[in-house]
Amino acid sequence: MPAVPSWWDAFTTHLLMHRHPFYAGDIVTHTARLILDTHTTDPRTLLDHALHSNPRLVRPLTDFFHAHHLHDAPKAVEETTAAARRERRIEAVPAPLRPAVRGFAQTLLAQRERAAALGLRPNQLKTIEIRLDTVRDLSLHATGRGHQTWASLTTSDLEAFLARNPARRASWLAGVRQFFAHAQRTGAVQHNPAAPLDAPQPRGFRTCFRSDGQRNP
Repeated sequence: MPAVPSWWDAFTTHLLMHRHPFYAGDIVTHTARLILDTHTTDPRTLLDHALHSNPRLVRPLTDFFHAHHLHDAPKAVEETTAAARRERRIEAVPAPLRPAVRGFAQTLLAQRERAAALGLRPNQLKTIEIRLDTVRDLSLHATGRGHQTWASLTTSDLEAFLARNPARRASWLAGVRQFFAHAQRTGAVQHNPAAPLDAPQPRGFRTCFRSDGQRNP
């Protein structure tokens, strides 16, 4: 490194105390590479770059910087690592379809923040990831069928996607509906191909019992 960070020795000691030696060595190596690539030793800047280029560094760096008062802790380490997971899902979407998915993710986060500000129950970070999982998988399905824009997808395309896993139809459909509602509001599509779709619940045989425990005829 051209300039060794003032906190470097403390960082390596921290890792050896809290991580397996092999894992600690790997993190030290990748952190050194991150510093060389970014030409900075500033904790906040390093975390920002790690979030996009090497998400597995986010947790150990955050833990160390917070423990040594080198960086104000984020709202929660969970939120920082969740941001990295969301970014990986978005980056997995084929490039022509990616901007709409990134906008969708930002909208979900904005809705979460508004709900929290109003004292309502916000969406869980895991729920947002599930929605992005669905849209990522749909995007791969769509490009596999030759689509390069969201606007070219039809209800039949969506039905074919949902049919791939009937057990998850209701969950997938919830994500598909939410995404295309967003896409229509933002102009990414003119018509919502998810509107006619439904997820009928299976109706199993139910036995009713009277209050005396006997089965109704």
